[in-house]
Amino acid sequence: MHILLAAAVLFAVAAANGRPSVFTDTAWYYSQGEYLATRLGLALPDLDENRRTDPTSVLPGSQAMRDKTPATIAGGRSPFYGLVLVLAVRFGTLWLLAGAQAFLAAWSICVLIRRVSPEATPVFYQGVVLALGLGTSLPFFTAFAMPDLYAGLLIIAVTILASPARPPASERFLLWLLLVASLTFHAANVALAAALSGMALAILAVSGAPLRVIANRAGWLTLAILVALSMNWVFGVIYRADTGVAQRTPPFLMARLLADGPGRDYLAAVCPNGASPTLCQFADRPFASEDEVLWSEDPSKGVFSTSDYEIRDRLRNEEPAFVSAVVARAPAAVITRILQNGLQQLMTFYVWEPMKSPARFLQFAWWHRTAILRIVPDMKSCAAVPQACDVRANPLLIAVVHIVVVMLAWIFVAWSVLKTKCFGLFARAQMRGIEQVPALAGAAMLIVTGVILNAVICGAISGVFARYQARVIWLIPLLALLIAAWHQQNRRAQPHDPLLH
Repeated sequence: MHILLAAAVLFAVAAANGRPSVFTDTAWYYSQGEYLATRLGLALPDLDENRRTDPTSVLPGSQAMRDKTPATIAGGRSPFYGLVLVLAVRFGTLWLLAGAQAFLAAWSICVLIRRVSPEATPVFYQGVVLALGLGTSLPFFTAFAMPDLYAGLLIIAVTILASPARPPASERFLLWLLLVASLTFHAANVALAAALSGMALAILAVSGAPLRVIANRAGWLTLAILVALSMNWVFGVIYRADTGVAQRTPPFLMARLLADGPGRDYLAAVCPNGASPTLCQFADRPFASEDEVLWSEDPSKGVFSTSDYEIRDRLRNEEPAFVSAVVARAPAAVITRILQNGLQQLMTFYVWEPMKSPARFLQFAWWHRTAILRIVPDMKSCAAVPQACDVRANPLLIAVVHIVVVMLAWIFVAWSVLKTKCFGLFARAQMRGIEQVPALAGAAMLIVTGVILNAVICGAISGVFARYQARVIWLIPLLALLIAAWHQQNRRAQPHDPLLH
């Protein structure tokens, strides 16, 4: 019951703002889910000819797929999250999705608190969720029809599954399913999970965990990644068999290197030859940002969106060779830009996209042909009075509150880790064995590492966008609250423990 109450707290923020929120990519996820639902034989009574005119449709035989163009974008949008989105809209509108995501977040936090702070009471748990609901980005992402929330939930799942202590079998299985789902919902989560799992296993090894424990944790984490990759591969095979065309992701790395500079320098030095002769056709473009390279419709600036299917396909085929050539030519410049982007992303975490009004989609006829208008609850009121669909919270005030909360949390976490030498993680392992290692120590290291890895991965692969870091930054205030509770319990129980001074 206390988990339902906590979920209600998170859900209340969406209700207070007026409605769950959507992003431009939501339409692409919906289209992917629509195809998968159709392929699985689920009843979709409203799948009529009007839906087949959707420019984002990936259905075989749809008007959009006649020139195969949607397939060049769809590969970056998960059909499995899309299926969740479709089912939520079919059976309960986005309110059902918002409620389910709020429950998953509340449950994950509850499991983490039980593992890290077994003495915590339901009152403490409710206080933590209330603080996160009022002072962090978490509730905005539970009500966001995008898979961003699952990056943070993935970090929690890996943290618990990789811990020396074994949760109950049912809890462990549910966490593993949540991890697999998170991995299938976004490709970047696979890189995050792989890197974080490696860190978790290294912590176990250094702190003296038995080899069987390390092997067990490595097996379950690896299995989750393999299952997720297999699911995506099977979907790709089935889709290609149905349509005769493979789904591809846009050339994100190519765009990133061009926007950062090393890619532009490479083109200037080698064109019209080099690793990507197709890209050389666009050497006169400014390449000012990765968004401009991929999505600008201006023929003097854009590359990907202004091209037909054949050129897009060639760009994607040439991307690996182009990336390898750029890295080989200027490795120091590439690494420097990755670190700069990662640092900038780490510090860019205000809530923006989840606070945009859905009424903006009504301004462009293109969106009227997509699923957006049917996805957003009560879109008719937005059409009648666009201002009525504005988010009720003040975006500037929310940004200031979140920045202050996160910065104070970072300072407190850093102070605590330095003061206690990460809660005596390695000293306890050497003195009394792995069983005596505080669960909070491993959780602190993995949560902090996960938040930093998320920034580096997103900054290196895509670009610096507030949404990418805001989706996980709530973990730092959560960690700060757990550490504060640990300090309080420790002062009562072990006031003279030399490992804590």
